[in-house]
Amino acid sequence: MRTWLFRIIGTVAFLAFAAVAFVWLLLAAPMFSDMRRELVEQVLSEQINRPLLVNDDVRIAAGRITHIYVGGVVIPSLSMEDTSLAELNRLELELDIAALANGRLHFDNLVVDGLQANFLTAADGTTSWLKGHSAPNSEPESIAAEETLETSIEVRESDDEGAENKGILTFLSDKNVSFTSIGLNIDDQASGFAFVFDLQSLALEQLYGGQNTRVSGTGSVNGQGFEIEGDYPRGAPFTTHASFGEMTVSYDGQPLAEDEGGGYRAVLEMDTGEFGDFLEVVGLDRVLEGNGQFQAELVSQDALKIESFATTINLEDGQKLEAEGSIDDLYTAQGVDLIFDARLHPEGQPPSAAKSFQDLKFSGFEMHMVGSLASFEFEKLLFKTNAFDQGLDVIGPASIESIRRMPDGRLAMLGIALQAGPIEEPVLKAEGEILDLLQLQDVTFDGMLDGPAKLILPNLDEGFVDQFGGIKADFNISNAGGPVSLNRFNATNYGTDLWALDLALSVNELKGLAGLDFDVKLDVNDSAQFLTALNLQPIEIGAMAIDAETSRQGEDFDAAIKFEAGSSDLLAALDARFPEGASVVRGNITSERLDLNDLKNLTAVLDQLKGLVGEASQEPEPEVQPLVLPKETDVQPLVLPKEKGKPADLLDVQRVLKEADVEVQIDFKEIVGQQGVTSVSSQLSAKDGTVDFGPLQMAYGGGNFSLRAVMDLIDSPDWLSLSGSTSGWEFGEILDELGIGIDAYGRLSGEFNVSGSPASGKAFVNSMRGNASLSMSQGYISTSLLELAGLGIFPWLFSEEFRQGYTDITCVVAPVDIQAGRVSSNSIVIETGSVQLVARGQVDWLNDSIAIRAEPRRVGKPLSRSAWPFDVTGQLSSPKFKLDVGGSRNKAPEGADAMPVDRQHCVPDINQLQ
Repeated sequence: MRTWLFRIIGTVAFLAFAAVAFVWLLLAAPMFSDMRRELVEQVLSEQINRPLLVNDDVRIAAGRITHIYVGGVVIPSLSMEDTSLAELNRLELELDIAALANGRLHFDNLVVDGLQANFLTAADGTTSWLKGHSAPNSEPESIAAEETLETSIEVRESDDEGAENKGILTFLSDKNVSFTSIGLNIDDQASGFAFVFDLQSLALEQLYGGQNTRVSGTGSVNGQGFEIEGDYPRGAPFTTHASFGEMTVSYDGQPLAEDEGGGYRAVLEMDTGEFGDFLEVVGLDRVLEGNGQFQAELVSQDALKIESFATTINLEDGQKLEAEGSIDDLYTAQGVDLIFDARLHPEGQPPSAAKSFQDLKFSGFEMHMVGSLASFEFEKLLFKTNAFDQGLDVIGPASIESIRRMPDGRLAMLGIALQAGPIEEPVLKAEGEILDLLQLQDVTFDGMLDGPAKLILPNLDEGFVDQFGGIKADFNISNAGGPVSLNRFNATNYGTDLWALDLALSVNELKGLAGLDFDVKLDVNDSAQFLTALNLQPIEIGAMAIDAETSRQGEDFDAAIKFEAGSSDLLAALDARFPEGASVVRGNITSERLDLNDLKNLTAVLDQLKGLVGEASQEPEPEVQPLVLPKETDVQPLVLPKEKGKPADLLDVQRVLKEADVEVQIDFKEIVGQQGVTSVSSQLSAKDGTVDFGPLQMAYGGGNFSLRAVMDLIDSPDWLSLSGSTSGWEFGEILDELGIGIDAYGRLSGEFNVSGSPASGKAFVNSMRGNASLSMSQGYISTSLLELAGLGIFPWLFSEEFRQGYTDITCVVAPVDIQAGRVSSNSIVIETGSVQLVARGQVDWLNDSIAIRAEPRRVGKPLSRSAWPFDVTGQLSSPKFKLDVGGSRNKAPEGADAMPVDRQHCVPDINQLQ
């Protein structure tokens, strides 16, 4: 019996020893390493609901709390081959054997060392963490949104697999975990953003019996210092605080009760600190400096909803961007309602009003966007400039394919599509991209415009909409690599006989009009009907046509413009070069026939058309004023239309003429509509700062002008010199103009050389200095009073002039000297066959005074008595005429008392004595 007892005891001991040895071998012996790995792989894979591989050994220290040591853990990606979702150098776990005996597998107190996690997104949207599915078309709006991304991943995983709350985060949610030497790589090829986390430590602690989870960690993100602390009590308010360099983020909230739909409500607050640092953290170029604040109220239930948010960005140069709104589903970007307001200048310091296109600047914009990222509309879109505000009330729907970071560090908006007008039949469609969103550079858009002419003519009368037809255009605009360029704009109208438009335009640089090609043809069959349709006053000018071609390539500029209106035509051709030095301009302006009445009507038409852009009243004027008021004479004064603001006000003409080499020929062969003016021919030239206009050849009232104007813009820019001559003037017609009812005949001619201030016509006349001379020969005047004054009564009674009733005028010579408002002469001579009248004196119109002495004598008798010399004195506005009764005599020069044989006409005889 004892023998059997010992045998039983020995057998049991042996079996116990063998079992212990077997268990020891199973847990520690190298020969069972594969079995241990497979067991751990199977158990952990079930816990995290995805495959897990163990490449190194597994050691197990058995006990009531069994310690498991695992090396070389790999969690492969199920959607990207040869890519791991996570790799761990060492994993330690504690297994509660008592809980296991009760059928509950529970690990706790995990230690993770040398973790490298990879959250990758391929260009096609495939992610490393989802099981063969692409990520939704949404992107994190901030670093804080990245932290919520994995939670949403777990929810989608459980939906895909039909399991309940299984995943990596679910596995870790109730455990104490200590991480050391953590690397997290978030690389989204679809958005271009990459975040490299290098964490020295990260701890996940379960406090108060698992009723409170606390997270803390330190490290860096993209080279910037990173810290995070989170406190998440079960069923109580939670807090999250993180910092990235100077940027701080807080995400505080509280759970919602089940009767409220579950989930949680939270407030996200972010302060970027120095905005340039923020751009560097997210991997963008540091192109802006300043600071920004962001605050949002979020609700997470079936979707992550932003109930409201507000953000303000203040840049260091004084610009300010404000945004507010809401988003119903942040993950899918549905239910977007955003309002933007940007001020692009320091507060209270808007850019000065633009005086030219080169001065045009954007000063701000306002935008109200609703819809989703896939399709949105602008309920308001207002661009502000220093010249105008342009509001576009109906734009959309629009869509954006993606917003992504480019490899060179720029933030890009790709796949932009927008339209304007009725959704069913939009009048504008455009597609494009912005490769540098932060600086609005490298923008490219292609578009089509197709709609009624009322689209660009808002004042078009409804009754004429059909008659005006439609407008169709295609365009391409970009600022890729530099200035804004209009690479293509081709437009034409259709469906109308009232007018015709054909336009082709391209500009490599809008600001400087570099690389310009412009070709336009505009025909209006009936200008009065055209203006009536625009709710403007009709003006009878008949048909109008404009044909213009311009081109600027590099330094060369060419232009040809042909204008036809009524019976008039005008052709201008211009060739110019704009090198770095002086510009060279050559051109011709010609007209076969120019009716000034057409010019008058054109001026009135343009004044009417100002109403289309709000510069003139829409109320019609009583009548169109004529170019000049009619007179009861055959010759009208040459009067140009009054100006109401000149386009030249935006151009520094003096600067252009000072720096350029200019030669422009002007030739108007026939001018009608201005009585007396028949033709004009001239030349404008400028070189080395000297402007030379002339000679201007103009036929006027039967006479001719030859005028030259010269101005030195460098040494004397405030002084204008005029010189020239005139001829062919009918003496009798001039007397008629002066109201002197004496029949006369003679052709007057003259020469002048004067200079003065060009500030105004009055300033020039009052400051004028120089000399002039008037002459006439072979004329007559139907009176013999001149003979009476020079011969005396009795010789006059028997003179030939008295018998025939008129006097032949041999010549008239009137040289004058002009000095700042005063005209003087020592020898004004009027000579007939018998009498020579010599006058001298001065007229001072500034001081309203006149003093002239005239002495008539027989021809060749300068020492004889003048029978009736006379004086004109006093005020110029009210002169006094005095006859010197008794006459007067000249004093002979010493030793001179005889007239020469070759006496000269119209030279004072007293000066010819020998």
